[in-house]
Amino acid sequence: MKPKLSESDVTFGDLTEKNMGQLRKLNEYLYPVKYQDKFYKDVLAQGEWAQYVYLRDVLVGAYCCRVEMLDEGFRVYILTFGVLEAYRRLGIGARMLHDVLRKVGEQPGIKEIYLHVQVGNDAALAFYRGNGFVGDDVVPDYYKNIEPTGAILLRKCIRQ
Repeated sequence: MKPKLSESDVTFGDLTEKNMGQLRKLNEYLYPVKYQDKFYKDVLAQGEWAQYVYLRDVLVGAYCCRVEMLDEGFRVYILTFGVLEAYRRLGIGARMLHDVLRKVGEQPGIKEIYLHVQVGNDAALAFYRGNGFVGDDVVPDYYKNIEPTGAILLRKCIRQ
């Protein structure tokens, strides 16, 4: 049985130039994709939309989002969102998503949040669908150097 976490057990922290190496290392463990320097530079520019997540002061995950302009309003794209395997199924991912959705809710101009999930990543699909994301559209060849190359586009409408 997994231990129940208190509200204070999970905390968030900003990404900075000084701690960006931690994100690089974390991403090496979490994803089959090697992110280039430009990705990390762009993520740093996102401010509060890119956060580390800690469990009792131990770095266990991170999320990185980008705010995009629309003709009328904005939308948020989840670039990366992950928790180290040993810390999954503790509710940390749910807390991370809650943090993102809280920020989205505080910005009245944001219409939707969306992301791509690799075809075959059933755990991620179940997580996002269980949190109100919808979509079945497969984007072929979304990923260039990993198999499978397809991604499923998921969206969550925030406001009309």
